[in-house]
Amino acid sequence: MPARQPRVILITGCSSGIGRSSAELLAARGHIVYATARRRESVEELRAWAYAVEGRAFADLLDVTQPQTIHPVVERIFAEQGRIDVLVNNAGYGQPGAIEDLTREQWLAQFDTNVFGLVEVTRAVLPHMRARRSGRIINISSVVAHIVTPLMGAYGASKHALDAINTALRMEVAPWNLNVVTIEPGPIRTAFQANVDKNRFAGIASEESAYRQYYRALEHRWVEQFDKSGVPPERVAQAVRRAVETRRPRTRYRVTWVAHWAPALSALLGDRLTDYLMRRTFGLVKVRPGRDTQC
Repeated sequence: MPARQPRVILITGCSSGIGRSSAELLAARGHIVYATARRRESVEELRAWAYAVEGRAFADLLDVTQPQTIHPVVERIFAEQGRIDVLVNNAGYGQPGAIEDLTREQWLAQFDTNVFGLVEVTRAVLPHMRARRSGRIINISSVVAHIVTPLMGAYGASKHALDAINTALRMEVAPWNLNVVTIEPGPIRTAFQANVDKNRFAGIASEESAYRQYYRALEHRWVEQFDKSGVPPERVAQAVRRAVETRRPRTRYRVTWVAHWAPALSALLGDRLTDYLMRRTFGLVKVRPGRDTQC
C-alpha cells in the first residue's frame, strides 16, 4: 500500500500493455483507478477486471481522437471522486513506413492520436487540477523522441512533438504546483509492438516503393531487435508507480538500457556514425536499391 492517501488516477489506452499493467499495479497499491480504452470490447474486459478489485478500479470508453468521449469521463470522475490527482496519457500507436510513402491521412492519424488527442485529454483535466493547485500529468513517450529508427519517422516525429509539449507544459503549470512527468520506455514487449508487426506496412504499396528493399530487409530484423532488447510492460508500470507515489517526482523516467544510453551515445558519436550504426542494426547497410525510373 502507498504511504500517502490513495490517488484518483485516470489512464488512457488500457486495453493491454503499459496501460493495463499500470492500471493493475496502481489499483493493487490501493489507488482509485479509472482505466479507459477506445474499443467497447476492451472496455468490457476492463470492467470484468475492475469488478474483481472491488471498488478500486472503474472502466470507461475514451477515444482520445473523439473529444465527445473525453469530457463525459472526466465529468464522471469528478462527480464520483471530486478530483483527479493523476492523469496518465498512455494511448498511442506507431505508424511505420518511409517518409515518402506515408500519405497525408496516415500522418494526420498518427498525430491525432499521439499528440492532438493527448493534448485534448490534458486540456480537459487541467482546469480542475489548477483549481485545486495539485496534480500530476504523466505522459508516456519513447526513446524515439531522441533517436529514431528507419521507417518509423512518423512515430518518432510525434514523440519529438510530445517532448516539446512536456517541456513547455512543465514550465507553464509550475505556479499551480502541478508536475509534468515524461516516461521514456525503450523496446517493450507489448501489444503495441504486435500491432506494429501485424500492420507493419498496411496501406503502403511496399513492393512498388522506391524503398522496397528496405521493407524487405526490415521484415525479420524488426521482430529480432525487439525480442533481443525488449522488456515486459510491467517494468514501465513500475516507473509510472514511482511517478505517482513519490513526493517529488522526476521530470523524466527512462526504462531499459536502450532508453538510458542510446540518446547519450548518439550525441557522442554524431549524426553520420549514428546513422550508419542504426542502418547496420536493422540490416540496411548492404541494401543497394536499383535505379528508380519514377520521376
